[in-house]
Amino acid sequence: MPGARETSAPASSREPAPEASPRCVLNARVSGAFVEDERGAMRVDYACVCAVDNLVSASTREALFARVGGDETTPSERAWTENFKDHDGETSRTHGLVDDVLDELANEAYAGVGAIGDVMRRVRETFKEYDVSVARTDMFSKRGHDDKDATRDGQASARRAHVCANAVRHTDRFSYHRDVDVRGVEFSGELADVGRFAGNRDPNKPRFVTIIVYLNPQWTVDDEGETLFVDEDTGVGVVIVPKPGRVVFMDADVFHSLKPTRRKVRYSLVIHTLFNARADAGVMTRELARPEWGTPAHVGSAARLMELIKATSTKRARADGEPSGRQASQTQ
Repeated sequence: MPGARETSAPASSREPAPEASPRCVLNARVSGAFVEDERGAMRVDYACVCAVDNLVSASTREALFARVGGDETTPSERAWTENFKDHDGETSRTHGLVDDVLDELANEAYAGVGAIGDVMRRVRETFKEYDVSVARTDMFSKRGHDDKDATRDGQASARRAHVCANAVRHTDRFSYHRDVDVRGVEFSGELADVGRFAGNRDPNKPRFVTIIVYLNPQWTVDDEGETLFVDEDTGVGVVIVPKPGRVVFMDADVFHSLKPTRRKVRYSLVIHTLFNARADAGVMTRELARPEWGTPAHVGSAARLMELIKATSTKRARADGEPSGRQASQTQ
């Protein structure tokens, strides 16, 4: 895949000290475009991919790792079944959680209790401008959209919170996909009154965000098993190494996949969420990364769009007789 590996992860990634502060190691924008909103107006749109270390505690990661089997060589038969498809349209079978374990985690996520409840508490503390809720699979009924919940034998579950997990092995193969494609969709359940979506970052509508938590106690770059994100228009992207306890926030419409591991089993928890911008927060729903996470890296079509915006701004400034770019900085 074109693009560079994430350089912030050392060759050997071990879990950080519990007292370490959260640190954003990737703040990227992909899939840049001008899109039309529901009123017919055009706006700039980017999809976001962010990776944060030290957001969840070591004890939370350990508790979740224990829940999903805790064996880096073979997924536990108590927690996992191989009769599993990662998403609609997938042909190969991989490991997915058995119903009992999945239901327990989903119920805890929705109720906000247990280790997965701790994850959601930290997420809400981080994104205070948003009301963050766990999506439910009954939102994805066939009102113009197929259920995107992971399936067993093609039978989707519509009763649980939208939570799943991955146990990735060296023999597994995954195709690129989006977790949710909201374009032109009318959802049901709690979203029945929201109306049709023009895109995932429509102002004044919920934003679908996938949260990934990597659960293994240790991981090296040589173990592989990275999560791959690609910008479809340009064929370049970013790669995230599954460092222990690392949390990924990604817009659910980002095109992504998983790389097989070299030897070990790579475990991760996936939580599908809705980010609703609070009316009193004064934020645009397309902004996901926190201001303290620094300037985002624009990748592929997002970089191309940024250059177009800059060029247009410079041209307008020159036409108006105003200094721009380097000239502006020299006059201050």
